[in-house]
Amino acid sequence: MAGTSGADASAHGRDWVVGPTSPPEQRQSAEAAEGAERLGEDERLLIGTDLADNERARFTVLERQTCFNLMSTRDIGRVAFTIEGDAAPTVLPVNYTLLNDTVIFRSTLAGTIMRYARGYAAFQVDHFDDERREGWSVLASGRCRWVRDSGELERIPQGRLPQPWVEGPRDQVLKITPARLTGREIHRS
Repeated sequence: MAGTSGADASAHGRDWVVGPTSPPEQRQSAEAAEGAERLGEDERLLIGTDLADNERARFTVLERQTCFNLMSTRDIGRVAFTIEGDAAPTVLPVNYTLLNDTVIFRSTLAGTIMRYARGYAAFQVDHFDDERREGWSVLASGRCRWVRDSGELERIPQGRLPQPWVEGPRDQVLKITPARLTGREIHRS
C-alpha cells in the first residue's frame, strides 16, 4: 500500500504504526519458556556439533616466534584494511613472503590495496586440516608501507619477492611490520 497514510490504513481495517515503536519486551527466563529443556553442561557443549569421535580439541595460544615460524610455511594470506565510508573492513588475498619478520607482498599501482591499505592493516594466514579438524591461524597487525626506496628494494634477496598467481604486473611492493602478532592452534589429543 504505497502512499497510504496511517489514517487511511486505519480506515481500511489495518492499524499501521507510524513513528517510533516501543522496544520489544524482555524475554522470559529459560525456565519459564515453553518447551525448553534443561541440558547438562556436557550435553550443551555437544549440541549442534557433528564430531566423528569423542576426542576433545585443545586450544593453544601461540608464542610470537611460533607465529613467525608458521607464517613462513605458507605463501597466501589475507590483508585486511578499512576504506573510509565502508561499513566493514575489506579483506583481500595476496601472495606473500616473510622476510626478517616482515610480511612482503605485491600490488598494482592502481590496486585497491595500494589506495587504501597503506597506514594500518592486518594480515592473517592460516592452515586447516578439515579431516582431522585441526589447524592454526596467525593474525599480524601493524603499519603497512609502500616500499619505494631502491636501496630497501635491493636488500630483498633475489628470488624472495612473492610470485602472484594472477595475471598482470604486480610491480609495487608493500610490507607490514607486525606490531601485534597473535596466533591460535586447535589440535586433538
